[in-house]
Amino acid sequence: MNWNIRNDAPVYTQLVDQIARAIILGQFPPGGRLPSVREFAADAGVNPNTMQRAFAELERLELIRTQRTAGSTVTEDIARIEQEKRRLAQALSLIHI
Repeated sequence: MNWNIRNDAPVYTQLVDQIARAIILGQFPPGGRLPSVREFAADAGVNPNTMQRAFAELERLELIRTQRTAGSTVTEDIARIEQEKRRLAQALSLIHI
């Protein structure tokens, strides 16, 4: 993944946004397995605790599901992914007004 970490917002929220976008764009398909927290953290150049916080938020948003021994997978709930896509599109349209 190409990470874009800026200084104008908390890092974990930027990670949440970028992973959510990757899910919405199909880079991580429904039901697909995500890289581990440590793998993602190393790739993004962030602390694993920060990435864990992002994963916890993605789970709260019901975009991913985490099981201790099986790792994290993208939700299979296509309607939830579409809902997030609409929310993101609306947020982006408000920024450009």
